[in-house]
Amino acid sequence: MTNDTARSTYPVATPYRTVIFFDLDGTLIDGPFRPAVLPAILDELAVSGLDPATLRKLLFEENYRRQADPTCLPTQAMDWDDIFQTIGQRLGIPVKTNAEMLIRTHAGPPFAVLHPGVLETLQALVAPERALVLATKGLRKYQQPILEALGILPYFNAILTPDSHQALKRNRAFYGDWPQQATLTIMVGDYYTDDVLPARAFGFQPVWKQENLPGALRSLDPVMRAAAYPYAAEQSIQPVAIIHSLVELPQIVQDLESTIHRTGRYRWN
Repeated sequence: MTNDTARSTYPVATPYRTVIFFDLDGTLIDGPFRPAVLPAILDELAVSGLDPATLRKLLFEENYRRQADPTCLPTQAMDWDDIFQTIGQRLGIPVKTNAEMLIRTHAGPPFAVLHPGVLETLQALVAPERALVLATKGLRKYQQPILEALGILPYFNAILTPDSHQALKRNRAFYGDWPQQATLTIMVGDYYTDDVLPARAFGFQPVWKQENLPGALRSLDPVMRAAAYPYAAEQSIQPVAIIHSLVELPQIVQDLESTIHRTGRYRWN
């Protein structure tokens, strides 16, 4: 279960006080897919005569179609090299762009960068009684080189990807037995459909990262933001808190830990 190269102060079988799941792209980092990989494949597919917007739409629609298809293996759903080949074949273009190779080549700055406050936040949260677990929808072959290049891999007890349990983040199986390793389980992410909605259904406490908050919300406490946020009609589940920066997270974690371990109940259930 644990990643051999990640922090492993305690084995997975040892119960923790808290397990914190972290999304990667858009939450902790901006990765090289959009600035390095996507332009390369769009340039290659441009010989089809289609404009970049149409080509981009074809690529992402294929990815979304696979994610929605219960017969499609999760690893195949998120395999961008396979998606590139599929769209290339559809357009009659032999694709040479290799996403894995490009990501390894551009795994560090300026193509991959940490969000402000990430290192400080991870350093503040690392503790023997907590497990920090990366929960990313990207395949390990794409994500691990970025984690290594940006220097944050040692902060995590484990890396969960679709490869781990042949499941996507919206499926409880994605998380394996990690939720059973602690009394309190927190999910931190920026994508409502993957990081808030299913997290609540699984019994996690979701913390939603929203960087572009209006000024009136930005000045509020993260818990008050969650109550005041103008949710869309389909966003029926509220997170326990909304943060605009990772540096707000340690206090939220401490508050949740203090409440549940003092009373046995979550403050915001």
